[in-house]
Amino acid sequence: MDAERVARNEALFRHANEQIEAAATSFRIEPVPFLCECADERCTEIVKLPLAEYEEVRADSRRFLTAPGHEAIHDHGRVIEHRDTYVVVEKTGAAGDLAEQLDER
Repeated sequence: MDAERVARNEALFRHANEQIEAAATSFRIEPVPFLCECADERCTEIVKLPLAEYEEVRADSRRFLTAPGHEAIHDHGRVIEHRDTYVVVEKTGAAGDLAEQLDER
C-alpha cells in the first residue's frame, strides 16, 4: 500500500474518532470506544480508552491509535508505544507529511 493511501485511510478513521470524541464528551462516556486508526479500510476494531489518553495520541498529527496487532500493517510508520489495549503508531516520510496536512485540528 502506498504512503498516500495509508495516510488517507488513517485520516478517515481519525475524522470519525473526532466525532466520537465530541459525542463522548457531551454524554460523559468513559472509556470511549474509538475506531482503530490503522491503514486497513475494512477494519472494524474498537479500542476503548479514556479521553485524556486519546488526546495524548492526538497531540501529534503524525500519531495514530491502533488495535494491538494492527501496527504490523503500517509500512510507513513506526511503533511509538504499546499499551494494554492499544498501540500508538507514528507515520514517517511522505505518509507522515500527508497525515499532518490532513489533520483537521
